[in-house]
Amino acid sequence: MALGIAVAGMVLAAVSILATRDETAGYRTWQQQSRAMEPTYPEGSDVTVRPVDGSGVRRGDVVLFSARDWGADSVFMMRVIGVGGDHVVIDETGTRVSVNGKTLREPYLAKGDPVFGLPVEVTVPAGRLFLLGDHRDIAADSRAPHYEHSGTIARSAVVGIAVDPASVPSPDRLWTWVGAATAAAGLVAAAVAATVRRRRIGLAPRIWHPASR
Repeated sequence: MALGIAVAGMVLAAVSILATRDETAGYRTWQQQSRAMEPTYPEGSDVTVRPVDGSGVRRGDVVLFSARDWGADSVFMMRVIGVGGDHVVIDETGTRVSVNGKTLREPYLAKGDPVFGLPVEVTVPAGRLFLLGDHRDIAADSRAPHYEHSGTIARSAVVGIAVDPASVPSPDRLWTWVGAATAAAGLVAAAVAATVRRRRIGLAPRIWHPASR
């Protein structure tokens, strides 16, 4: 009975750890390689990335993507401003952005003097994303006029989405602890039972048989 309790506890702890390991599979750390996403992600900072295929990406998400549509054989990180069908308008300062007629509140933008440039007005093609850096005065993003497809990138180019490290599943420490404690208690009980059994055998009265003389 005691050994059964110990085994059950070990199984409970193992299941808790294995289940969480499956949930965290695929998460990785990306090191930001430019200042384009400052101050949200400074150059050199580590970013926790969850792998996605781009189909579930929404406005406001910070994504990791292949920049081949922009003529670069590398991976960039930018913020999604518009998705397929959205009408995006940016003023000359590059800081006032509206999507479908509604001005965005962007508290994540880098502070500094406005950098004037060409205004942007584009309707995002279906299956594509309009991306901007948080550091608008230095980011090379969907505002660049020489890019094809109105500066957008294909959803299929997305390889991951930046997430809060605190949101990554961690082992359910309560059930792991309960399992370990149960296993330990079962082992202790089994050891005590074995000791008591040995003592009983040692203290059992010996029966005298005449044949033993």
